[in-house]
Amino acid sequence: MSITVGDVLKVVATLAFTDGELMQNVFSMVVGGTGGPFTDSDVVDDAIDWIDGIYAELVGYQSATCDGSQVQVYVYDPVDDDFDEVGSGSFVYDPASGGDPMPRGVAALINAKTSDPDVSGKKYFGGLTETSAVDGVWNSSLLTALAAAALEWGTQFVGATSGATFNPCVWSPTKTNAYVLSNDYIIPGEAAYQRRRKRGVGV
Repeated sequence: MSITVGDVLKVVATLAFTDGELMQNVFSMVVGGTGGPFTDSDVVDDAIDWIDGIYAELVGYQSATCDGSQVQVYVYDPVDDDFDEVGSGSFVYDPASGGDPMPRGVAALINAKTSDPDVSGKKYFGGLTETSAVDGVWNSSLLTALAAAALEWGTQFVGATSGATFNPCVWSPTKTNAYVLSNDYIIPGEAAYQRRRKRGVGV
């Protein structure tokens, strides 16, 4: 398999707590620009770099009891209307906050708008520590870090390994279409709660 311009990719970032419980976020991007086809392993390396950049903004706020585990990349198959695995690699991420961790479901939320007013994306960042909030309200330094993470999430980039251009997006399974992020974000000041969801659900 190789990746070509126009392909829609799903990138799953997995973190693991010391007790074995996992925490995931599902990101999407469209391959743009010119060139290709691009080697699967090169695209995986670029996806890992992208995820590294997003989470690096939060390294001082997430608990030292969780670490990066792996990043998996999938490509959309329009014939079967599903995502096929491209490959995976290690997610070397080591949060540094030594504060007491918040309950597992508590998370910071980033809402991202797209090119379609009816389609938006949500990302929950859990594993935060109690030093990040006062009475359920995030402190200003965390909000600044979340804004930086949002920009890392939504900004087009050229992969250092593959040379491909990647456009972060939101994948709509109901419309079977990808909507490029508009770099317009809403970050609630109050803590959110991430409910467990069924396997494979997420944008």
